[in-house]
Amino acid sequence: MKLKLILTTVLLSSFQLFFAQNTTESIQSTTTNDTITNVAPGVGTAISAAAEKEAIKEEAKMLKAKMKEEKKAFKEAQKTEQEKKAFEKEQKAFRKQQDKILSGEKSVNKIKTKISKEEKRLINTKEKFEKKKLRGKLSSTDIEKENIRISKQQIKINELNEDLNKAKEKLSKLRD
Repeated sequence: MKLKLILTTVLLSSFQLFFAQNTTESIQSTTTNDTITNVAPGVGTAISAAAEKEAIKEEAKMLKAKMKEEKKAFKEAQKTEQEKKAFEKEQKAFRKQQDKILSGEKSVNKIKTKISKEEKRLINTKEKFEKKKLRGKLSSTDIEKENIRISKQQIKINELNEDLNKAKEKLSKLRD
């Protein structure tokens, strides 16, 4: 901010010096071309001083107008930059949300495949158990061991079903 002020004052003073020199030369050339050479030297300097003051005032007005325009352009640039940042932030949040939904869908599919594998294992275990039971090769302890193994598999399937329900609920929350 200080740098802007310093630069504007230097610019203002350089414009004043530049136009002050131009106005005095143009005034001197017009006064020599005119027939008013009989005027006293004090009046000529008063006219040139008044013209200088008017030129300085005009230049100050122009510089103020330029500064207002620059401030307005700077504010607009800041506003567009903020809008761009907000848009990028919104896009990032949307992508993150989509990634979460995608990972949720993957976990649901993974759990479903685990359930189907466990159910196939359970069916195979039951079939083997039934075959051995029909042949009569199992003792009572072996039958109980097989029943325990089957019940453990059923418990595992039930736990996977609970996990599946939780994953589905989580996915539905993410989609909302």
